[in-house]
Amino acid sequence: MKETPTSVPKKRRYDATLAMAVAMVFGVIAGAIAGPVMGEIQFIGDIFFRLVQMGIVPFVMCVIIEAVGGLTARDLSGIGLKGIAWFAGSSILASAFAVAVATLFQPGAGFAGTALVEDAVFEGAGTGSVTVQDTLLGFFGNNIVASMGAGAMVPCIVFAVALGLVVSFWRNSNEGECIVFDFVVELGQLLLSIIRGVMKAAPIGIFCYVSAMVGKLGPEVLIPLLKYLLVLGGSVAAFLVLWNIVVCSVCRVSPLLLVRKMWRMSVMALATISSAVTLPVEMDDAKNRLGIRDDIADLVLPLGMPLNSNGASIHLAITAITVAQIYGVGFDFVHLTIISTLLSLANAVAPGADLVSLTMIVPQLGLPLSSIGIFAGLTYPVGAIRTILNVDSDVYCALMVAASESDGIDREVLLDSGPRK
Repeated sequence: MKETPTSVPKKRRYDATLAMAVAMVFGVIAGAIAGPVMGEIQFIGDIFFRLVQMGIVPFVMCVIIEAVGGLTARDLSGIGLKGIAWFAGSSILASAFAVAVATLFQPGAGFAGTALVEDAVFEGAGTGSVTVQDTLLGFFGNNIVASMGAGAMVPCIVFAVALGLVVSFWRNSNEGECIVFDFVVELGQLLLSIIRGVMKAAPIGIFCYVSAMVGKLGPEVLIPLLKYLLVLGGSVAAFLVLWNIVVCSVCRVSPLLLVRKMWRMSVMALATISSAVTLPVEMDDAKNRLGIRDDIADLVLPLGMPLNSNGASIHLAITAITVAQIYGVGFDFVHLTIISTLLSLANAVAPGADLVSLTMIVPQLGLPLSSIGIFAGLTYPVGAIRTILNVDSDVYCALMVAASESDGIDREVLLDSGPRK
């Protein structure tokens, strides 16, 4: 008798994003049912967020030194410089746009006198009364070790950019060799492994934190979430429309045609919430659907992944404004714009990257670390919103660079309804 082979059931892969969302839902339910007693397990959530923060300063510095130090002579001349200029300009505009929109629509307003605000423990002083000059001066530390010890992220980023540029010039002068660069790359990978390991415990930390907050403060703690998501999603959509109008005007192409030709990469960005995973599709579409010259697409798009994050800029700015409004703290427009832009350079390629971003910006602004727990379960929607703008803005920058070159765009391909063969 012939034995029929039994099919081995496929092992389901752990989905960290889904696990965090489920943890938040169960946290809300547990907090609503059990009430204030859930506050007894908040310390577990506190431990989780402290573990995320533990290596964040050196990790951010390693990411930026690697990104800037990895620039080649080709990157720092001609097409590369044009791309970097568009990256910097668009990220600054994205942050400023987000600050203006959040200030106008007030997603975090209306919580004065609530338990959420009354029970808050602030990490430091706000910057509402600080002048622009003081803000800019504060971006430059006089002792990098002291800045790292104090967790002052912006002076550390400024130092990392400066060191990255020196490393880049050194590598270009020494056939790509630099011991410091190799050390920083490896250290960054090790720190990222720590962060990824900590993020595996994210569902536990999120459940404990959310259930404790809902139990102690009541369902009112959830109200900012809906307003926040609406403002964040609306800001990204509006910024994409503005980007589309500018690019279509310069490249002389129909806005609807451009949207249709970028549809595949946009859907991929929404589905995977990863710029890295979307990059191959993005590069293929840039060349074969948009007609961007191969050398421009091959340089600008990979370069944009670490250096251009319009979506992260908007996410950081709107989240910071929302938290500040919840707790009645005011901030200077220029300060928030610059700090959101600088912090957008450090994107962790790990599940829950939005949480990692929040552990960077919230302490920098002297806001309660507990506020991060409000947004802890929004990893997928926030990640999708961030990623689609991160990806599309890279392509928009590449189109602007290509438009500045005499033969940068194959107009037959750009205006044709089908892909290039």
